[in-house]
Amino acid sequence: MWHLLNFVLGAIIGSFLNVVIYRLPRSHLSILKPARSICPKCGAQIAWYDNIPILSYFILRGKCRNCGSSISVRYPLVETVSALAYLANSFVPNLVVYLSLCLFASCAIVMSCIDFEFLAIPDVTLVLSWVAGFLVWWMKGFPVWNAVGAAAAMFLLWLLGIVYRGGMGEGDVVLIGAIGIGVGFIESFYVLLASSVSAIIYALVKGKGRLDPKQKIPFGTFLAPAGYAILLVNSLV
Repeated sequence: MWHLLNFVLGAIIGSFLNVVIYRLPRSHLSILKPARSICPKCGAQIAWYDNIPILSYFILRGKCRNCGSSISVRYPLVETVSALAYLANSFVPNLVVYLSLCLFASCAIVMSCIDFEFLAIPDVTLVLSWVAGFLVWWMKGFPVWNAVGAAAAMFLLWLLGIVYRGGMGEGDVVLIGAIGIGVGFIESFYVLLASSVSAIIYALVKGKGRLDPKQKIPFGTFLAPAGYAILLVNSLV
């Protein structure tokens, strides 16, 4: 029952994360107002029965009931990923680490989607990611090597940002620090390796087999999920 409840909770939180992803990077919108979800095309309020996580998208066949415009597939994907992440987190035995992973997973989803579209990572998600990473570090007894790993990974990304001007944003540097403080020294570089390989594959696909040194890559889109995956594995073993 505990695992099922987490899946449902994750789906519900995923629905809220969709609101955050859409409204947070748009300065003319507020996360809290309007309180009810609205269609981004026609502005109509979405009824509760059309806002059931995951299911409503398929019931509506991916279209707004009011104006008939297409609903982005991102909405059910975010809700499903969030539900699966919370389900995975429910197997973590330590309550503080479990809560930290739920917080980081939610931030990772928001960061990944916003960075992919806007090439920017919101400050609030970075702050909350550091809170999550610090809590995991605390539960491990503040190992020094975690801090060393975080500092080393941050320095490496900062250096890459200088060498490849514009290639790494400040948000990426701050994010790897939040991840590194929680996962440890060696694991920090596992995260960098996994996210770098994913980013290169993305760049190759987008460039149709060619790597353009001037191409901007949403590195946070790959860094955040990789960090969450390593944090989860570390918490389960």
